[in-house]
Amino acid sequence: MKIIRNQVLKCLYSYSNNDEKLIEELNHIIDEYGQESFHIIFHVLTHLNLDKNEAKTAWKEICELRARMCELLGHNVNLRTAICDYFCSVHKSLQNPKVVEIHIFENTFNSVKYDKLTGLYNRAYFDESLVREVARAKRYDTDLSVLFIDLDDFKRVNDTYGHPAGDQVLKDVSQAIMDTIRSEDIAARYGGEEIIIILPQTQKTTGLILAERIRELVENMAFEFEDKKIPLTLSAGLASFPLDSCDAAELVKLADMALLKAKNAGKNKVLPFSTNKRRFLRVDFFTEIRAKKISIKENVHAVTANSKNLSLNGIMFESDSLFQIGSKLQLEIPFEDTNETILVIGTVVRIEFIDTERYDIGVSFLDLDDPSKTEISRFLLKKLD
Repeated sequence: MKIIRNQVLKCLYSYSNNDEKLIEELNHIIDEYGQESFHIIFHVLTHLNLDKNEAKTAWKEICELRARMCELLGHNVNLRTAICDYFCSVHKSLQNPKVVEIHIFENTFNSVKYDKLTGLYNRAYFDESLVREVARAKRYDTDLSVLFIDLDDFKRVNDTYGHPAGDQVLKDVSQAIMDTIRSEDIAARYGGEEIIIILPQTQKTTGLILAERIRELVENMAFEFEDKKIPLTLSAGLASFPLDSCDAAELVKLADMALLKAKNAGKNKVLPFSTNKRRFLRVDFFTEIRAKKISIKENVHAVTANSKNLSLNGIMFESDSLFQIGSKLQLEIPFEDTNETILVIGTVVRIEFIDTERYDIGVSFLDLDDPSKTEISRFLLKKLD
């Protein structure tokens, strides 16, 4: 949506004195991006929120109205004049229209929505958007995740290199995040060095993969200010709808709690919110399994690990090999009582450090096939007997 809006604004500035060319270019945008374009064109020009079909009809009728006005008056009629006449006299959606230069309106509009330093959305826009996106997720029964990010030891950056350096680092991090997330994601400056992101239609596992990608990106970025290199890392917490909460404000609170846990665990980490309440029955499961990272870039060998517990949703195992959050693993899991071994694919969603060379790895299964699901269910039910 933001891409279309920027394209419309570019056309308006480029062809402000050539309405024929302006209409031609706006029609090109419509051809490229589809019916969503009609709604955005009218929102930019009039700030009216028309639905897609209503906007499509209005665009066709306005273009026809302008052509008739040009013919009757014998001179070019500005597109905006036709739009104003249409909505004041025909559609009657505008009762008291106000004429204002679009660049003045855009500056005012942007100051209400965006943080001036980072270019991210501001806190007020985030709060409004989260309520809207949670309502949408409830209505369409989709997932949603909230990612809460805080730059580690940012006060040290300001104290050591100066506040201008801190501002530049914050801008660079914000730009890197905007370049990484999807167009439908909403990233906002929550306060100070805190950044929060709404991830519509995103399950917890997928959100963790994105969060880990952002964490690695920032860790490996070369921040410089006045020829001085500035090392930087971030910590993050993630909470998801409806798994963790169905309330917008509570999702932020839970993501913040997970962030605090990541800070207390040593920083430069991403952690999901979790409680002792589990969505699936989890039982002790002690056996030797094989784990192999799925990679198209390198030849990876399977490693032996010791499982600790199992559910229909995932497995926890102890390993001397560290698999990063977001890694896709292929797991061979044997069941001694039936002499069956299942092969499953999962994503690493949790890491706990036992000591310097031992780790507890939590894996969430991805799309279990029916035989694997049956074997795990049989084992879990047997444990309950």
